[in-house]
Amino acid sequence: MNTEMTTEQTLESLLEALRHRTPGIRHLLVLSKDGLKMSFTSGLTVDQADHLSAISAGVQSLSLSASAEFGDAIGSGQAMVEFRGGLLLIVPAGEGAHLAVIAEEDADVGVVAHNMNGLVEQVGGFLTAAPRRTEPAT
Repeated sequence: MNTEMTTEQTLESLLEALRHRTPGIRHLLVLSKDGLKMSFTSGLTVDQADHLSAISAGVQSLSLSASAEFGDAIGSGQAMVEFRGGLLLIVPAGEGAHLAVIAEEDADVGVVAHNMNGLVEQVGGFLTAAPRRTEPAT
């Protein structure tokens, strides 16, 4: 029997552990910067994970564009959206990847963000998404 865990299994278990130890976190998802889901917690369906990936990539892109136009253009890429019933927080997570969290509206944003950044520091190598290659048209 092969007892070696795959990178995806390890990442999923780390996401689940963060969800369970951080009050107010409902869902976590790792996505590529172009919006493809890489890993997510068990509370999300595949369709919800796809939808959250697309939303998060769009928000992240808007955040970086705002930084380029109105900030110092070096923006960290961290973003937060507050909506009725919750919060969406997004942080960079390695080269070409992001970590997105859906939290309860009354969650302590400082604690959630701190724990998100701690996870990224701990496992940044797992959270790297290589750019997709496009095949030349024939």
